[in-house]
Amino acid sequence: MSSKSFHDFKSISVLGASGKMGRGIVLLLVQHLFSVNFKNNVKFNLIAIDLNEEDLKNMLSYIEAQTLKYAERNYPQIIELYDKENPKRSKEEWNKKYSADILANITTSISFESAITSELIFEAVVEKLEVKVDLIRRIEENTSLKPYYFTNTSSIPIQSIEEEAQVKGRIIGLHFYNPPPVQKLLEIIKTENSSKEVESIAEGIAASLKKTIVYAPDFTGFIGNGQFIREVSYAIGLVERLVLINGLPNAIYLVNEVTKRLLLRPMGIFEVVDYVGINVCQFIMDLMDRDFKDEKFNNSILKRLLKQNILGGQDSYGSIKNGVFKYECGEIVGVYNRHAYDAFDPLNFDDLTLLTWKELKSKKDLEAVLSSHFVDLSKSKGLAAKVAVKYGKACNKIGENLISKKLAFSENDVNTVMMLGFHHLYGPINSYFADF
Repeated sequence: MSSKSFHDFKSISVLGASGKMGRGIVLLLVQHLFSVNFKNNVKFNLIAIDLNEEDLKNMLSYIEAQTLKYAERNYPQIIELYDKENPKRSKEEWNKKYSADILANITTSISFESAITSELIFEAVVEKLEVKVDLIRRIEENTSLKPYYFTNTSSIPIQSIEEEAQVKGRIIGLHFYNPPPVQKLLEIIKTENSSKEVESIAEGIAASLKKTIVYAPDFTGFIGNGQFIREVSYAIGLVERLVLINGLPNAIYLVNEVTKRLLLRPMGIFEVVDYVGINVCQFIMDLMDRDFKDEKFNNSILKRLLKQNILGGQDSYGSIKNGVFKYECGEIVGVYNRHAYDAFDPLNFDDLTLLTWKELKSKKDLEAVLSSHFVDLSKSKGLAAKVAVKYGKACNKIGENLISKKLAFSENDVNTVMMLGFHHLYGPINSYFADF
């Protein structure tokens, strides 16, 4: 394949296009490519592929709704794009035309062999090595194009896909964060065989989509899940120690609220588990437990929930489903305890002045506010504050171990991933807990 930039490719496929990640990738790609190609009157085709026609119809409805919202918010840019042709159209008509023109560039298919006409293939199917490998092999058997593959896996080493699918040098990890149209972070994971061209195209995609790149070494979980899943394991162990004092519902709720309200995050650690999906977290932890022989991962709470078929995850509107917690209107109202959701006791945060992530995320003097907050935390004698300091130190150690074990290239990479991908106000590798 000759040297090309991202925009030179006119047939691009997305595998797993109707899933929450796949449809977000479809939206990102088709909007950008339309804006680039429209004025030059260049045709392109984005092939959205999945197993179920009804799911693909829902994906198109999602694309339509999102592009109409975009047009409504960015009306001047839409008019500029069309160069004011037919000015008699109303704003609503322009918005509908933009959305319809976007959709006209998407072809849907329930046959994965439809990707054989594409030179660039984005893969966002279920997080199972055998499924990814099987699909790539089927495409390889039927195409003469030697396409490049961009896999959105969040945990499976890219080299294992590369080797088993026999696509040496033509695959690279592009780990989008959920939801792809909103999240600014893109982890890029190369193998030792990745060609310069596939790397260049990946960087071009990131730049075109206005994503911040962090390169991650090709190890299970990469940086984001490398930090997050180890935190989940630590949090479960912490709960097991607190159970003797507080009981299970109160121990789980305490750890969750400490990570959210005292460590100043948008969600507590177990809320994030519910958001990601308990089964997904368990799957990634199993992979990491298999591949990191020198570590022990605690999954006791996850296993207990999965035995009861409690999965968490998100509904079609992006709201968290019941998992570790029961939710009503987005608020925690119960904690799963053995066989049912139980109530929990209100927390006493003692003498602490409570700040919120929402209040702080746009503060210009954030560093000073954080430093003062964590000093106050260290002086408090309350249980919640002590748990928060202990947890903060553990996060710091997890991040530092990613560096020392060469699972991340730098402290800045670890902190950037957690701040952009998980929306933390500060990275896990910090000096806030150093003297406590």
